[in-house]
Amino acid sequence: MDGSGGEGVKKRRKCVSKADRLAKKALADALTEEQRFERMKTLVQSARSEDWDAANRLVASQATQVLFLTSLLQKYQGRAAAHYMKRWSLPPPFELSDLLKTPALLKVLDSHATAAATFLNTCAGSGVVLSPHTLYFILNHFVLPWIARDLDAPLQILLHNFSSLKWLLLEHALVTGQGRHLINQYTYVCKELKKTNASLTPWWSNELHEASSTDTRERIRQTIEVSLTRVWPDATVHLFGSSKTKLCHANDDVDLCVLVPSCDVHGADLVDLLVDMHGHLSLFFPDPDAIVVRNARIPVIKTKDVESKLCVDLCINNMAALWNTALIVAFLQRYPILEPLCKCIRHWAKARALVGASHMLSSYSMVLLVIHWLQVRGVVPYVDVSCSHSLDVSAMDDTIAQAFDDAVVPSDATDGLRPVPELLMDFFVFWASEFPYATRIASLRRDDLVKEGKHANSPILFLEDPIETTRNLGSYLNRDTQRLLRNEMVRVCVLVRQWQIQPPPSLLLQSVLFDDCSLNPQATAVYAPDALHACIVRRRSAHSQSFTMTGDVVFGERSRLEVDVVATNNNDARDVVAMAFRRGIVGLDCEGVALGRTGMICLVSLSVGSRVFLFDILASPSLMQVLKPLLECPSTLKVMHDCRKDSDALFHQFGIVLTNVFDTQVGYAMCQLQRVNKAKEATKCLPISSTLVIPLGNANSECIAFSDLLWQCLSIYEPAKHEVKASMTSATWTVRPLTAQLMHYAAVDVMYLPVLYRVLVKALTADSLALTQKRTTKYLSCREWTYAVPAATDPSSPAVSIGQVVPGFINNVTQKNVYVSISPNVVAAVAISTPTLPIPGDGMSALHVGDAVSMCISSVDASGAVIGEFHSPPLLR
Repeated sequence: MDGSGGEGVKKRRKCVSKADRLAKKALADALTEEQRFERMKTLVQSARSEDWDAANRLVASQATQVLFLTSLLQKYQGRAAAHYMKRWSLPPPFELSDLLKTPALLKVLDSHATAAATFLNTCAGSGVVLSPHTLYFILNHFVLPWIARDLDAPLQILLHNFSSLKWLLLEHALVTGQGRHLINQYTYVCKELKKTNASLTPWWSNELHEASSTDTRERIRQTIEVSLTRVWPDATVHLFGSSKTKLCHANDDVDLCVLVPSCDVHGADLVDLLVDMHGHLSLFFPDPDAIVVRNARIPVIKTKDVESKLCVDLCINNMAALWNTALIVAFLQRYPILEPLCKCIRHWAKARALVGASHMLSSYSMVLLVIHWLQVRGVVPYVDVSCSHSLDVSAMDDTIAQAFDDAVVPSDATDGLRPVPELLMDFFVFWASEFPYATRIASLRRDDLVKEGKHANSPILFLEDPIETTRNLGSYLNRDTQRLLRNEMVRVCVLVRQWQIQPPPSLLLQSVLFDDCSLNPQATAVYAPDALHACIVRRRSAHSQSFTMTGDVVFGERSRLEVDVVATNNNDARDVVAMAFRRGIVGLDCEGVALGRTGMICLVSLSVGSRVFLFDILASPSLMQVLKPLLECPSTLKVMHDCRKDSDALFHQFGIVLTNVFDTQVGYAMCQLQRVNKAKEATKCLPISSTLVIPLGNANSECIAFSDLLWQCLSIYEPAKHEVKASMTSATWTVRPLTAQLMHYAAVDVMYLPVLYRVLVKALTADSLALTQKRTTKYLSCREWTYAVPAATDPSSPAVSIGQVVPGFINNVTQKNVYVSISPNVVAAVAISTPTLPIPGDGMSALHVGDAVSMCISSVDASGAVIGEFHSPPLLR
């Protein structure tokens, strides 16, 4: 071996007889552990492979394993170390992660990243069994820190031909956003699913199609046509889009096109005609919400059918829409396999908020993606239609039929067609990993169109309209939504593989069972077959761009949550506290009446793994003394959401000083601030003096409500919680016994908190994490705030006067107001005037939530709402 630093080349030596090998082994076996250790220390210092062979024969215990590996890794001989390890007689339950965790070996691996990458990669390629525990350990202890430190070389070495680790990296990036810049680089592993014959049972069946919907749409078309012909005798009304192709859901909009040959108008004249039609239709179909959308690419009338409550979009002389619809209908009629595939993809895209939203594709574009994919696969032909712009539809079907006759029919169109479940899986694999977004145009006419000009090498999808061929339907996408679209394709592939491998939920950051090695029935229930389909098409928040699959696991776990009420038994409470100490991280929340230093704590909710415990403080205040050591423990992390009122109440009512808290409200605010800083949107600020400003770039994300956080990060909506909140009164938490609805409400407030903590911590940079802890400290310190204004006994009559200057603390920042706490239970509002745009220069300081300010009271309305203006300089506390 070459000991100069690189990987050496082992020279061929003379063959050693079996008798000699056995004799050397016998001598090694006769040595004591101490003798082995001392002899190995001498042998591994050598640069000769013969000495390394001799040292390897002495390996027996974990201590000798660690000595041997660390010595070779320090010589940058990672590949040799892995090959030697393969020769060891390892017991069947051997876990490489247990060996990697030993402090001496871990220290060497951390300090020699390239050697560590070579060693681990060779282990994966040389037949060393790597369990899910080991793979996740490698991901969390090596891959992710190297990503955070921008160590690209060892990362590339480790991931080379290491597909199982690439899958985990894709999963982690889609869950936390950390490493998402690497997703496109490694999506090609999704192609491996084709080798496993992976399939997806269609989530759309013909049973879901309502024939009555088709009849209703035809009735609406006929009714509108009859009314319009009273003024425009030659007018004809046509269904188009999904209403015509019958790919729609029962409650989808009705798309109608009015052809008026006698009024072949465009541009401003078309808008005038549309306004006239809107006025005429209002006489027959009165709808107070009906409007004319004038500035759209295709101006439309938006109205609603009174009987069916379906929304109706009506345009004029839009021949391209009719030609497009006729082309899709022709594809569906000639190739029946398209219908179930298109319905499934449309349903999935709508559930995942991939259509209809700003900067996203349309449902029509999703159908084109299905057709183009099948064209590439040789199932349906490329069809080039030469359309006419004449307001005459009589020759449309014949023209399209001729185009199909002229098309080259692919061989797979009739022979060798795979089942729908396999094709459905292949759709996601194709758009996730195979389509060359940067160079090719997705076209239904030809298979050889490449991007040119400004579109060349752009990662954004170029989707050609088959009729208006100069129109790029992908132009609606921007870089963020393009990434989101592709990531959603990758997500389906990752979920399918996750269901194939079924890693223990205790290894998944996004599981409530994370790091829980105890046997739990939820571990297998997570991967129920029906759960995969429900997960794939579960609703996604349109605002959730970084957290693509964050809530996918916990979404399935929530129905099996265990909730226990600790009412009066202090021994039970001590058992829960002991469990929490062992776990090291808990979710925490308080419920009560006017929670704060003047209110009353009635209930404390604590989540420990997959269990939630509700401590009834109202029934037994002594329980709080049992909880006090946990709440003040500096080594047990308490995850909370907006801990300000809880910290205030615990301190002033029970003398408890909350310690070691991660606040998810703050974490989310810092996560969003990373985004706006990167996009250079954080330059807006509100000046409040010559030296102080309040940044506004992150307004509306500073103090997000918990239900909104669940929706935006986990795409989880809890309707039962919203129902309870809508009916709450000041006495809600004082009624005993607790109703099942209230128990569920309290449980929801804590069960997701540890998951959110793990996800947000991974999404935050080191600097942002430090800012998160700094602001959380401000949140906790609200218990120490002193107010010039006493707490209001009557919320409608705060103890302030007009013109009074009072100190306070920034409570929240939105686009319209800055809210300031001026008393324990009074929050005043300062309206935001036109903000300055430039970044504050030298000598300017920024104030954030939790910082002290002063304001002058300008008004108090009848409900007790206090309005004021900032006063400079701020009064000191």
